[in-house]
Amino acid sequence: MNTSRQLHILGSADDLAREAAARIINLGTQAITERGRFSLVLSGGSTPRRLYQLLTQPPYRQSLDWSKVHLFFADERYVPFDDPDSTVRLVRETLLAGIPLPAEQFHTMPTQDPDPEVSALAYEKTLELFFQGKPYDFDLVLLGMGPDGHTASLFPGFKDSPLSVFAVQHSPKPPPTRLTLSLDTLRQARSILFMVTGADKALILKDLFHQDMQSPSALPAARVHDREGQSVWLVDREAGSQIHDFIAEEAS
Repeated sequence: MNTSRQLHILGSADDLAREAAARIINLGTQAITERGRFSLVLSGGSTPRRLYQLLTQPPYRQSLDWSKVHLFFADERYVPFDDPDSTVRLVRETLLAGIPLPAEQFHTMPTQDPDPEVSALAYEKTLELFFQGKPYDFDLVLLGMGPDGHTASLFPGFKDSPLSVFAVQHSPKPPPTRLTLSLDTLRQARSILFMVTGADKALILKDLFHQDMQSPSALPAARVHDREGQSVWLVDREAGSQIHDFIAEEAS
């Protein structure tokens, strides 16, 4: 498999959100036309908050048939849905506050069971039912990257699970317990879109763009690609400030 990363450096976080919104509308429209539905995997954090709010506004809200959109999660903190750390809460307060999505198409990672392993298996069953035993080829997975190079709840040094969804205990970033899609699950997606903002990501992003996507020692975010071996990276000017050498290599 030929693997590659496509890099786009945008001016500001707002510019990044607009570019991501346009890509979601385009990919969503294409998926609905070709397959009758659009499966979109969401991530939490401050960077996608802008995007989720933007999608509720014109022209984006009117440009996609949201009645045919299914929302999933790349990971979730193991907290109640009303907790400030919950990604479900973030999505409800932003995207779903302005989008009339059918309730049965909002596929949350459950966090109610005392045993997170039970919840991970329950979400795997959700995916099995949705994809009817076929590969979990989500139309689009939105991901971010932490200053340590983690993505979803796959942290440096993680051991991937044979399960599609697994529980993470003792996360180096609070809260300590989480659910996450596995690396193998992410790699089945039709498209992967990273959104990265902030100067605190600049040095790790520079390192990442020189790492082999297939290397087990690479940063977690470096190892994620779609089923064709590709990933698209939207970064703001601050996050992309240190990767001039990569841009020069691409242009040569």
